[in-house]
Amino acid sequence: MPRPSRLLPAVLAGALGWAVPARAQSPAERAWLDAVRAELGTVTDSSTLLQRERQQVAVARVQRDSALLHMELGLINYRLGELTAVKRRYEDAASEFQWAADVNPRWPWAWYGLGLAELATGESEALIVENIRQVLGMDFLSRAATAFARAVEADPSFSQGLVDLATTAMRQRIAPRLLVAQHALRLASGTAAGRDPTVMLLRGRIERRLGDHDSALVAFRQYVRVGGDPAIGGVESGRSFALLGFPDSAVATYDSALSRRFSDSARVEVRRDLRWIATPAELAAYTGASADSAGVWVRGFWAGRDALAGRRAGDRFLEQVRRYQHAVENFSLVSRRRQYDPSFAYRDTAQNELDDRGIIYLRHGEPDDRAQFQAPGIEPNESWLYRRAPPAEDMIFHFVARTDVQDYRLVTSLVEILGSSVAVRATAQMDAAPGAGGPLATLYASRSQFGPLYEMMSRGGSMGRSNLLAEEHQRGQRAVRLGTTTDSYELRYAEDLRPIISWFATADARLDPELHVVFAIPAQRLHAIEEGGSATYPLVLRLVVMDAMNRPLARVDTLRAFRARQVLGEGSYLTEQLVVRVPPGTWRATFVAAEAHADAGSAVSGVLIEVPRMSAGFSASDVVLGREGSGLSWHRPEGDIPLNPLMRYTRGATANLYYEVYGLPEGAVVETRVRVLRRGGRSIFKRIFGGGGGADLAYSTVTDAPGRSRVRQQLGLEDLDAGRYLLELTLTDRASSAHVVRTAPFEVENRRVP
Repeated sequence: MPRPSRLLPAVLAGALGWAVPARAQSPAERAWLDAVRAELGTVTDSSTLLQRERQQVAVARVQRDSALLHMELGLINYRLGELTAVKRRYEDAASEFQWAADVNPRWPWAWYGLGLAELATGESEALIVENIRQVLGMDFLSRAATAFARAVEADPSFSQGLVDLATTAMRQRIAPRLLVAQHALRLASGTAAGRDPTVMLLRGRIERRLGDHDSALVAFRQYVRVGGDPAIGGVESGRSFALLGFPDSAVATYDSALSRRFSDSARVEVRRDLRWIATPAELAAYTGASADSAGVWVRGFWAGRDALAGRRAGDRFLEQVRRYQHAVENFSLVSRRRQYDPSFAYRDTAQNELDDRGIIYLRHGEPDDRAQFQAPGIEPNESWLYRRAPPAEDMIFHFVARTDVQDYRLVTSLVEILGSSVAVRATAQMDAAPGAGGPLATLYASRSQFGPLYEMMSRGGSMGRSNLLAEEHQRGQRAVRLGTTTDSYELRYAEDLRPIISWFATADARLDPELHVVFAIPAQRLHAIEEGGSATYPLVLRLVVMDAMNRPLARVDTLRAFRARQVLGEGSYLTEQLVVRVPPGTWRATFVAAEAHADAGSAVSGVLIEVPRMSAGFSASDVVLGREGSGLSWHRPEGDIPLNPLMRYTRGATANLYYEVYGLPEGAVVETRVRVLRRGGRSIFKRIFGGGGGADLAYSTVTDAPGRSRVRQQLGLEDLDAGRYLLELTLTDRASSAHVVRTAPFEVENRRVP
């Protein structure tokens, strides 16, 4: 039947003397409609539905004021639309539901049916028209949201209407509609709908999307209280705590949720946090994890990201929650339909929620610099710069909104922002007037702060331009490839402490390996807290050792306050040693030193560490090179061992050499060979241990105790020129001919070493 105007039933009622009912829908009527909908859902033959429609239309011509009859016709047409995929059927369903709502506006089912029909009508075929309609609030999602809101207004306990209203608003992502859903859900919380877990879960998500994190937390707690999945409730509450600025509560709540057995719904929910940054292999591993082990896997995932960056436990999860909220607020797609152009450098078919800026933001966070260029005929564009420590190349991303003013897409060079026809004209203009401006030169000038390449292109002219364009395109390809397949959350500080770091492994009392990290920080880079004539230097120190999958094996996270009688002078260093027990193997380590009271610090990540096995058979510790008077010693029961935090010696100085031999009986003979190699050059060993010349020194050591023997020697560095060296120690067990090799780098300087 054709859709009537909203006033038609009242006009007809006045003219024909009908009484327009204005009563709430009874439970029996609602149950009947539920039964009809369920019955129609089982029908798969459209001819059966068409026959039933003809019969009911004939009745409706007589009983025009029967809301139930129009509801039945609406459900029949809706089912026909599902079976035939004919858009007109959904429009006819909307007409019938609208008629029923006009006859009795207090029936929530009528408005609910209208909302379903509007949703099913689908998006407009014309993408640009769709965007305009959505901005004006005239698209099918807006109409559906309005209908669902009317259903809830008619009966706040109508849970199904609430669920569809909230779901539509979340899909639509337009603030006014979210506010409508928020208002309706808040009203419903005091009704029977407030005891529906799905309703409370959606309310919490709407509240959080609108920034009402306290209310979101209340809703998620109520969700669990009325029977919702505790794992999902914990995950959602953890996210809300994060956005409220309570990191400890956020991490604890999220971690507690992960300790539960995952339902299928919980697995899907947790995946929402992972999918933006996890690799395909990681997502496959998560999908394959059992319900009992999935939470353990997720803990390891976040812990690995924290470890690699040297972050505190939980930091990466907290940052991901913040990034997602920011991305949704700033980079959401208006339309769920995206068009593609051959110039686009990235295509993501797995999601239709965020534009390409959102993808990069979720993976790498806030850029170090941004730039835009506005001019007639130039489409909306942005460029982002992420600076990276040498030798890594900076990542530069260019975005253009070409097919949709709300959808920014990645391209590999600024030229592609112009589009092919404009770029050709702009290039010709630059060739015709070398050194002049024009769109191309001006566009590159807007990014001149991004590096020399952009500054040179901004000067105009054709000389060398093709090479520069090719280089930019190649850099852009590398950036897009890296930026869309990796993620980062590097520690950054306003001031770099520039610590000098060295590592060595020895055995503890049980012959289990210990990793020692020795560091020295230049005093002039520190900010002393002066009080009463003395100086205090509080430092946050963090050491994380991880395997090849970034799973943490050992961790030290401490705050130490170093005190001195006075402020450390120019040329001096603050030195210290950290020790952590680790298993034998090849690992990666991250070390962080940062001032607790200033934005100054440094993070050294991904250092390859070889930790030998020390409790099984013949083995040895690393070589420890020390220097008397360095200011730092390793305190041992058998006597202190001097260290050398700078790993530098003055020319002509003496180096202390210490190492331990394991796994041999007392009295065993160990043949020792020492070589000193200039880095990248030949052996240059000369006159150490009191004499001898040539490239090598060989001597024997007799173990003085079973299981462990400690060796101390001295190296005279008189004839070593300034430069970088590597000491190589080879130990051979005379009885078995087994041998081990250990090395230690050091430097020799002409000037005095502090």
